[in-house]
Amino acid sequence: MARLTIIRQLELLFSRPEPPRRRRVFSSDEFLLTVWRNLRREFFPELHDLDSYVVSWATRPQKRVLASCNIRARRVTVARELFEPSASCWIAPVLYHEMCHAAIGESVQISRGGKRMWHGHEFRRLEARHPDIPAMNRWIRTGGWAMAVRSYRARRAWRGRSRAIHTVSL
Repeated sequence: MARLTIIRQLELLFSRPEPPRRRRVFSSDEFLLTVWRNLRREFFPELHDLDSYVVSWATRPQKRVLASCNIRARRVTVARELFEPSASCWIAPVLYHEMCHAAIGESVQISRGGKRMWHGHEFRRLEARHPDIPAMNRWIRTGGWAMAVRSYRARRAWRGRSRAIHTVSL
């Protein structure tokens, strides 16, 4: 009888349906959202639907990606490394770059190989309207982004070490 109960308990344990996965709730960062809306008003005054995008900082450390735009989810994610003092001046041009993706949407050209040309002629034409884009591209090409990533990581590591020192000395 006890054996039957154990088997029944195991059956119940393994036959339970999985709980529904919790969806992450994304919310906009006030600073990023303000920059995003100001850019929209200046460069895309007719596209009010861009205001519905969620604009937030990335949760994971970034190395190569400054920001990303998910058109279907209507979400823009910006690398925290851009908050580094030496890189913060590029937040607006980076957000504008992502706004160009959002403005064009999924109606981008398809190449002969069947892939979407996210940075095609129409995108480059839109991106050229922002005066800081050439300087930002030059900053990225000359190692500015890589330096900002290293500075951000060093600052975080130093902050972690100094906290550990203070807690030990107390």
